[in-house]
Amino acid sequence: MKSFLLSALLCSAFLVSTQAQVVNSRERVPFSNGITYSLPKTVIVVQVQAVKTIKLVGPYFQYTERYLGTRDVITKNSITWSVQNVKVSTKAVPDAQNTYVIKPDPASSLSYVSLTPSGLLCGLNVPPVTETSQPEMVQPKPETPNLEFNNLILTEDLLQANSIARMAEVAAKQIYNIRDSRINLITGNMDKMPDGRAVNLMLQKMDKSENDLMELFVGKTVTVPTTVTFEIIPSQEVQNEVLFRLSTEDGIVGRNDLSGQPYYLTVKDATTKSNAGMDRGGDNGLYYRLPGQAVVTLSDPTGNVISRQTIILAQFGTIESLPANLFNKNALKIRIDPSTGALLSIEK
Repeated sequence: MKSFLLSALLCSAFLVSTQAQVVNSRERVPFSNGITYSLPKTVIVVQVQAVKTIKLVGPYFQYTERYLGTRDVITKNSITWSVQNVKVSTKAVPDAQNTYVIKPDPASSLSYVSLTPSGLLCGLNVPPVTETSQPEMVQPKPETPNLEFNNLILTEDLLQANSIARMAEVAAKQIYNIRDSRINLITGNMDKMPDGRAVNLMLQKMDKSENDLMELFVGKTVTVPTTVTFEIIPSQEVQNEVLFRLSTEDGIVGRNDLSGQPYYLTVKDATTKSNAGMDRGGDNGLYYRLPGQAVVTLSDPTGNVISRQTIILAQFGTIESLPANLFNKNALKIRIDPSTGALLSIEK
């Protein structure tokens, strides 16, 4: 029914002349006080979440197997970085190459355009669409990682120990004492049992104390997360271009910093070329987009794909127009998607 209505409107539109004009702002505008609107182009937003992993050798690591019976121990200090997650999203910005000026004409509905605050076209005779702008990401200041070893249970034996070997022996005994106390608390093998809340608090403190003491032997691992955002506005396909590099010392660095390993971005046009737009019907009409599609891929230094997503990419499509004669009817309502520039509907 909508397609029949559109066809009827198009056929009848050519029977009546109009003074409405629409010209590209890059050209010489032959009139003043025009209404300016823009079609969108798509920004690809890539959020990269990386984690810095710090491994520290415990001061008693040489005595771990002797006193605790395990070889699972950190024997060398190290810092490594890894990409944990990649999120791809999009946002629309005005396309300076496709910004148009409408000559005001009270007899034409072209004079009743709706725009977003940034000037993107929403349609004619319809309420403007509120832009759902993404809030600017404010990265919380990372907490200073605790790189110290804690030994808060300073018994008399530990304070009197005169060698690393003796200190390791005393610390190991403390670990076994904590484990024995935990078993007694859990099994109720105590002269006087505390209430439920007190039991939970005691267990938490035991776990914390045992973990601190175990780190003296097996070492400790500290992780520091970080997120970096990249914005790309491709005008054509992108094939294996370096988006960023990952450095062992500095984490995510720029594409030209050769201290890091490269991560590659590919943007492949996936637009269905068989989609035909409406006949332009000459110049001076209302311009809109038939947005395209693209497959965005991010690969690691070895070529493994870590993210692949299909997105709508406005600039990979085509520019179409509705004929100017169509807009003699002031009651005509046209809806345009401001995020893609696509024609959504035409109604009386």
